[in-house]
Amino acid sequence: MKSVIVTGATSGIGYELTKSLCEKGHKVVASGRNLERLTALQSQTGCEIVQADLADAEQVVDLFQVAVEKLGTLDVLINNAGMNTRKCHIDELTIEEFDQQYAVNLRAPAILSREALKVMKPQQSGQIINVVSTVAKRANETMSVYTAMKQGLAGFSAILMKEAQPHGIKVTSLFPGGTDTNFREADRPQYMHPKSVADTIALLLELPDDVVMHEMTFRPPVELE
Repeated sequence: MKSVIVTGATSGIGYELTKSLCEKGHKVVASGRNLERLTALQSQTGCEIVQADLADAEQVVDLFQVAVEKLGTLDVLINNAGMNTRKCHIDELTIEEFDQQYAVNLRAPAILSREALKVMKPQQSGQIINVVSTVAKRANETMSVYTAMKQGLAGFSAILMKEAQPHGIKVTSLFPGGTDTNFREADRPQYMHPKSVADTIALLLELPDDVVMHEMTFRPPVELE
């Protein structure tokens, strides 16, 4: 059994991931903004919950501290939360949505990773999983800010891996492709189901001790690149 923090747990991949990890016997703290959904998830799975808005840096730090108190320790941090305000061309951007996407998609996982290192380094063990996106490997029009933040997270995660691994801490950057979640405006049944993505992520906790998955890209069969 491992002690795990999952962000973005109220819907999509994070919701399914919390269910999957709890079913496997792990102790999970699930975080999100929607307290009603968190409470329902807690009733369904038995997970611990912490309500937090990742756009607020102070709440991010508080989330981590409360989560570790509830867990008693920390084995795994899964930075899953992400958001895209909308698709728009660069000349239509607002400063507010740029700042919001920076805060949630890049700053929050960076802060949580920083705090996790403070716990994991002394114990010389741990695992940090950053859910990026295949958007970071592409250049899609109308997705400039989201792409920039995800590319930033990929870069941060790569350096985190190099700084963490000598201390026995595994770091994985995940690049999932199209997933049929409410993140999208329309249903995409040809894309991966959130549970499929969650089950794939959960497998990373079961890798042998002498294996580190630095990066993993996975897509639905309909996507070729």
